[in-house]
Amino acid sequence: MARRTHRKSRNGCLECKRRHVKCDERQPVCSNCTTSERVCEYSSRFVSVPPRSPLPRSLVQSAPPTPASDSAGAASPGTSNDPAPVPFSDQPVNMLHVELFHNLYTQVHLTFDPTGSLTWLPEIIRHSITTPYFVNAMLAFSALHMSTTRPDRREFYRYHAAQLQTHALVIFKELTPQVNQETCVPLFLFAAILGIHMLCDTLIYREGDFSDFITRFVHFFRVYYGVRAIIGEAWHIIQDTPLAPSFNLGQDLYKWDGNLNPGCAKLHDAIARANLGEDLTATYRRAVQSLQACFNVAEGTHEWHASINGVTTWPILLSIEFGDLLEQGRPEALVILAHYALLLHRFRDSWLFGDSGRFVIEEVTRHLGQEWEEWLQWPNEVLRSQL
Repeated sequence: MARRTHRKSRNGCLECKRRHVKCDERQPVCSNCTTSERVCEYSSRFVSVPPRSPLPRSLVQSAPPTPASDSAGAASPGTSNDPAPVPFSDQPVNMLHVELFHNLYTQVHLTFDPTGSLTWLPEIIRHSITTPYFVNAMLAFSALHMSTTRPDRREFYRYHAAQLQTHALVIFKELTPQVNQETCVPLFLFAAILGIHMLCDTLIYREGDFSDFITRFVHFFRVYYGVRAIIGEAWHIIQDTPLAPSFNLGQDLYKWDGNLNPGCAKLHDAIARANLGEDLTATYRRAVQSLQACFNVAEGTHEWHASINGVTTWPILLSIEFGDLLEQGRPEALVILAHYALLLHRFRDSWLFGDSGRFVIEEVTRHLGQEWEEWLQWPNEVLRSQL
């Protein structure tokens, strides 16, 4: 009897081929690798990662970069012409999702609400849990958290953080949800968590030199700037949701009261004396005034979530022109960024920021040199006093 021929698939992942098991070829992570929590990597001929395409209403400019392949075996992204991934809502639940969901509710929420004072938070989460793009974004943020708390599996969780966030962005683009009573809460929370995720990834995972860091920070800033578009559209509708009390409180907190601490006052005056022109001076002075408002929030409350909020809110308060000035490497903009880094340094024990504050201050000082030493006196004095 002739043996029945068998056509062997060549499209399976590299890990399944190594283990000599049948791969279901699900991407970006096959079922075998999901179940066994292995890093799933496909040959560059077969990998399918969603395209980095713009999203509506200027929310974001592109999907987040996926960590490059390294010695830990994290997978690399494919080409921009690859097909989109299977939406989260169409994927079977796997143990990684369960792990991330459990971590989200037992650990991540403590970052913003360690005392349980945000009584409305569970209601908001329950309301939004059926929104696929928001669910993906939350799981992505949980994966980012685990990449910092599980250093032995850092690249594994960071890879999945990028993949899940990319899923969220692709689903959001496909749905193009309009702001209404039903969508305003998950839209607002999605925009907020997307921005915080990108900020933390930029601050914690600093690949390359200082110019690379600035490039990534400007990219984050432009993405985060889109949060304001959603807030603007949802302004009146949010007043009829459980978010209203905190939203209104936040508006009051971030109004500059006209006073500056000594460090910000010195910077404010230096900008005024620099003869930079009316428009440039106004942009810089507004950035310093917004920074002072964030210092007031971070230092003037005993509520941990409000203090952290003071750190993550400053980029939202800036004009888009400030991002352009950072991209151009304008020294005054870099000096202001170094002063913002004092807020990052204040919360250096938080997984969100780590040692990024010290990094920014030291790198800006090195990059600008002695000519700008006086402008950077306050940030460097703080670092020296805490050695």
